Amino acid sequence: MSSKDASRRQAEADRLQQRADALKAKAERMGENASSLYGRFAGGQPLLVGHHSYRSARRAKNRADAASDRAIDAYKAAERAQAKAKWAKADADARTEIADTIATRSRPWEPADFQVGDIVTVRVFKTSTSTYRVKRVNKKTLTLDGGGGGWDDPKREYDRVLSRTRDGVTVTNPEDGAP
Repeated sequence: MSSKDASRRQAEADRLQQRADALKAKAERMGENASSLYGRFAGGQPLLVGHHSYRSARRAKNRADAASDRAIDAYKAAERAQAKAKWAKADADARTEIADTIATRSRPWEPADFQVGDIVTVRVFKTSTSTYRVKRVNKKTLTLDGGGGGWDDPKREYDRVLSRTRDGVTVTNPEDGAP
């Protein structure tokens, strides 16, 4: 991922956060408005069926109830927008971190950079990573110990490796850990 793509993703995350903040402010205004519509009933006066004020009181209560329902829907929309913004920020940060790690390399990883027993951190998907012990070094991939006795041992290409740890020393650039 390029720095241009990373900055675009960060900008998108910021835009989503601004939208979530705006929706939250709108929901709060709507909630205050709904509360003010219930002002007529603040003293606890019930609706008096048959009284001359019943029809207007019923309309006022229905308007207040509808405003409350709209405010609740707005709060839910604001919460969904906040969750989406939070996810976008985490996604952008993870992609940026992975891209920065890859960009600092002087050369790609090769089979000669690994030994059985090394601990490697590999990119599983675009934004997630996992750490494994190297079980076998192959020509194009690493066979990693999945912990299931062989049936779940994943294979990962060398371009997915982010770091290697050997004898307590972690390297992210293959040149730094050359034998």
